[in-house]
Amino acid sequence: MPLDHDWIEQHIPHKGRMCLLDEVLSWDAARIRCRSSSHRATDNPLRAHGRLGAACGIEYAAQAMAVHGALIASSAPLASTVSLSVRGSIGASVGYLASVRNVALHVARLDDLEADIIAAAERITGDGRTVLYEFSDRAREVAEGVVRDIHSAGGEAALVSFDVTDGEATRVVLEELLEAGPIQILVNNAGVHDDAVLPGMTAAQWHRVIDVSVNGFFNATQPLLLPMIRTRWGRIVNLSSIAALVGNRGQVNYAAAKGALNSATKALALEVATRGITVNAVAPGIIATPMTADLFDAAAIERLVPLNRAGLPEEVAAVVAFLVSEEASYLTAQIISVSGGMA
Repeated sequence: MPLDHDWIEQHIPHKGRMCLLDEVLSWDAARIRCRSSSHRATDNPLRAHGRLGAACGIEYAAQAMAVHGALIASSAPLASTVSLSVRGSIGASVGYLASVRNVALHVARLDDLEADIIAAAERITGDGRTVLYEFSDRAREVAEGVVRDIHSAGGEAALVSFDVTDGEATRVVLEELLEAGPIQILVNNAGVHDDAVLPGMTAAQWHRVIDVSVNGFFNATQPLLLPMIRTRWGRIVNLSSIAALVGNRGQVNYAAAKGALNSATKALALEVATRGITVNAVAPGIIATPMTADLFDAAAIERLVPLNRAGLPEEVAAVVAFLVSEEASYLTAQIISVSGGMA
């Protein structure tokens, strides 16, 4: 069910240009799943100084809950069995009080989500006037799906989340995981971009990008090294970028962060090489993701990429999978460009 501004204006108590959701994927009396790409829009009404913080996820949750209430109130079969109403032209006038708990957002800012947001709200309980919902974003939903797939294949997996820029929080989580044994494969995939030409770049933009890529690398890697060294086997792969190799206008902070990660890769590789641990970096070019879809059209890709196409996420993942395997035991201190020939 696609959603538009007129429907939102008519059915839920938001006024003005506040239609954050693109469509309802599924719903019943107890829950709703909505898709949204509005976090990538430059004119998103929730943006403050051009940025969309993680706290804005509450608004996505609230809108999903309100849409759910409107759908229930406008559905005769459901309305007869579920005592829930909303303010608006189609519902009773008493309205309802909705609260939310267990909000699970796994990024510092909604801008950092490359994929669409899946706002999944579940009606936990309710007495007709008060309703309690849970809300989660797509990042957790996707991660939980990966865990289920691993379990189905006979493996073991657990989902943990933490902010890699918070050194103490990261250390606490990793120490708990290390109680079960050393972690011998580490892929540092955290990274954000906050683009601006340097004359117009703020200190916050600079420090935030550096904090995630460089400090995040330290916070996640350093606590795992000694346990890994004791096993005399390990694989560390850092996700860099083509921007660190060839530069990119408007991304001095991002190029600097990924360049520092490349240098750290080479230095750490020398420190741990005699312990059977390899350290490499993968530098993707233009990869077909929702984030790059708005940045590079077909003509730009043909001009920039010798192979005349964008790469696929699976092609990057295949290189990472090789680097963490036993077959890559003689490959270390390398920056591998997966860029279709850009570098």
